[in-house]
Order: sequence, then structure tokens, then C-alpha cells
Amino acid sequence: MLSRRQFIRFSLTLSILGWKGPALAKSPALRFGTLPVISIRRAYEIYAPLIEYFEKALDQTISLETPPNFKGMYQRILNNDFDLLLSPPHIARLAQKKSGWHPLVMCQPGHHSELLVSASHGPKTLEEFRGKTIAVLDKSALVVMIMLEALAKKGYIVDRDFKVIETRSYESSELAVKQGVAQAFIARSQGILGQEDRNHMQVLFQAGALPGYVIIVAPSVSKRQQQLWQKQLLAFSATPEARLFLANLGYESFDAATETRMKQLDPYLKATEASLL
Repeated sequence: MLSRRQFIRFSLTLSILGWKGPALAKSPALRFGTLPVISIRRAYEIYAPLIEYFEKALDQTISLETPPNFKGMYQRILNNDFDLLLSPPHIARLAQKKSGWHPLVMCQPGHHSELLVSASHGPKTLEEFRGKTIAVLDKSALVVMIMLEALAKKGYIVDRDFKVIETRSYESSELAVKQGVAQAFIARSQGILGQEDRNHMQVLFQAGALPGYVIIVAPSVSKRQQQLWQKQLLAFSATPEARLFLANLGYESFDAATETRMKQLDPYLKATEASLL
């Protein structure tokens, strides 16, 4: 696992994306944090449409930064090391309540948490799964918390009925199943995994509702700037370029992140904070 000093950083500048503007070199880059759930290559592919649009709209370079895990992400939130961050909803709510970060937009629609196994040789029932291993991206991920909570309600307890191992990405979790290191992995019901990968998997168990990702802004950013960025993000949501970006994440649109929606995450705050500190 990488240390904080080894955070993977890379910038998607307009010269890379095929558009140049003299003002960009004069402005400090905005630090846009990404989810630590995919590889660097995949992050570049997914975020390019959003970064290109945002750079043109704001006339400013965006530095796309990927923390190695959710604990690293939360530490950087506490240190105000991002200007903007695409965050899991439960961490976004914790950042809002504890550190004054402000939610701008939430991805729609919400999803479910799924326990996926090999379609050809995986267990067919939860009872068959006893004694097996689940690969997860991170135990503090909401998709994992929701699944483990649902399994516990069914009488299947971590370290008694099955083991959990952590991996570096969703791709790594899927690979662990393919290689037999684990017999299942946990993922959202849409996005992240392509349809070809899903064709080789089957859903062994599905758990409750999973709110969409949230883009949050640091407390150091002015209210006026927050409003401008929210306006630009909502405008981006209506563009053809946004369809590809959102589809790759498993969503259809951005909506304003209202307090009513954010408050739905409150039941997970205590467990979320405990898992990140």
C-alpha cells in the first residue's frame, strides 16, 4: 500500500486534451480528488470528459489526484488537500458534518450492493458460501458496509462464516475471484465493471439502497465559487460528453446534493468514522 508521500498524481491539462489557452498557465491548478477504486489508466479514461469541460468552463488547469485508499482520502479531506473531490456518499457526509466540506452535486440514480461470484463455478447459495472468502476494495467503502450488514442480518458473520480480504481496486477484487484467491467480491449494481465482465459473474446476494457519489468542495472555497462550480457541474450533466463520464461510473445525471439526501447517510457516520481513523 502506498504511503501519503507516494500519492499518485497526474494532471489532465488542455495541451493533453487538445485545447490550449494562455490563461491556464497563469492560474494555479485546482486539485480534483478521485475515488481510490480504479487503476490510474482507468481513472484517466473516465475523468477526461469532466476535466476537459471544467477546465474550459473555468479557464483553469485541473490536477487530477488519486489517493491510494479511503483512509488516505479521508486524511487528505481533514488536511484540506483537495479543492474538489468525487467522494463516496458516506465519506462526503462525514466530511460535511465534521470538517465543513460542502456537497455540490450527487450522482443519480442510486444503486444496490451486490455479492458477485463466478457464473461458471461459483457457489449457488449463501449456504454454499460458508467458509469462503470475499474480496473487497476497502472495508470502509459504503458498498461493503451495506453488504456486510445485510449478511449479518441473514446470520452470516465476518470471520466466523466467511473471510474478507482487501484489494487495491475493483479490478483486483474481480481478478482475485478469477484466480481462486476469493470466491466472491462486492461491487455496486451498476458502473465500474463493464458488461463483458458482468457476463462472467452472477449475483449471489443483493443488499439495500446505495446513494450516488457526491462531489464535495473544500471549506476554504468561497460561497460564490461554490455556487459557480455547482452551476458548471450541473451544466456539464446535460452535455453529450457527460453521458460517457457518468455511464462509466454507472450513473445518468448530476442533481444538486440537498440536505435531505445527505441526511440519509447519517446512520452510517459512526461506523464510517471508526473505519477511517
